[in-house]
Amino acid sequence: MQGSLSHRFVALDAWRGIAALLVALYRLEADGWLHGLPFVQNAWLFVDFFFVLSGFVIAYAYLGKLGKPRETLVFIVRRIGRVWPLHVVLLGIFLAFEIARGLAGFIRSAPVSVFIDQRAPITVLWDLLLVQALGFTGVTLWNTPAWSISTEFWTYIVFALLCFGGRRLLAVAAATLILGGLAVVGAFSPKGMDTTFDFGFARCLAGFFSGVLASFAWQGWLRAKTLTAKFATSLEIGAIAAAILFVSLVGRTQASLAAPFVFAGLVLVFAFQSGWISAVLSGKVGHVLGDLSYSIYMTALLVSLPFNRVPVLAANRAGVEITREHVGAGNPHINYDFGHFLLNDLYSLIYLLAVVAVSWITFRFIEKPSRTWFNGKVG
Repeated sequence: MQGSLSHRFVALDAWRGIAALLVALYRLEADGWLHGLPFVQNAWLFVDFFFVLSGFVIAYAYLGKLGKPRETLVFIVRRIGRVWPLHVVLLGIFLAFEIARGLAGFIRSAPVSVFIDQRAPITVLWDLLLVQALGFTGVTLWNTPAWSISTEFWTYIVFALLCFGGRRLLAVAAATLILGGLAVVGAFSPKGMDTTFDFGFARCLAGFFSGVLASFAWQGWLRAKTLTAKFATSLEIGAIAAAILFVSLVGRTQASLAAPFVFAGLVLVFAFQSGWISAVLSGKVGHVLGDLSYSIYMTALLVSLPFNRVPVLAANRAGVEITREHVGAGNPHINYDFGHFLLNDLYSLIYLLAVVAVSWITFRFIEKPSRTWFNGKVG
């Protein structure tokens, strides 16, 4: 939440980092107490939190500045600088993996098919152009979390164009896009909000513009309210409990379509930054989590690959069976088990530390420099 903001929502930034860690944990397949938590099994829903939060912050930061061609161009360039460079680097890494896989097969005289189907050459172009989740390309199996970056980037464009019509038109359009997006997802997605490459754009529009309307509400009248620390803390606890309960219970049902509204409530409560929980989140750790949140989300799949594969390969070589099918949360998949839930949870924590470490590297050497470079080009 940098750049044009005169006020930084540090607590919300920290929540974005926490949500990114939960999505990262969702990607690990180690069984255990952490994996068994319903809100971890359904942590894919926190992507909708990202959409809502983006809409809230973008509307706060840019609404009064957009509406002219020059400002719109600057906004788009800044958005490209924010999301595209890290995406391209990770795409390059996954492309290198595919090339290495083909070379390894050639060296072993056991050729394997590469760059076919969902990794065909055209899919590389779709990912480069950030159009892979607009509904016409099918699934592309590179750094798959980037599907949400694809939808969010084009949602930025929609927002910027709507700003030419003024605040009132934007408010009406936002309500229309929320209802329309949810109607599309509800009508065509068999797993509720768990839709990515097919109806992910509609999902993103609903979440982002829910955040836009939440920003209108906060700037219009909520911002002027003064909350005591005790009352604000009560609201914060209630908002967290509601979000955890919602994510834990709805899963891949039609009830998950309420995600934009639940997360909009969470964002509104923590936008005040008046409670004791906000005070904790606004500390140094919260700042770091906010800074690393995008890298955490984007690099988690890459980091999870060795963490998921090495234990299974090692167990297979030793003749030990550690895998079993898990069918929780409506998402059947294969887990591995080290024999005790504490070992699994310790492994999960080590994995999260690895994600944070890799994210710090990508933030320090890719995200931050590229953002500065792009911002410097438009002043």
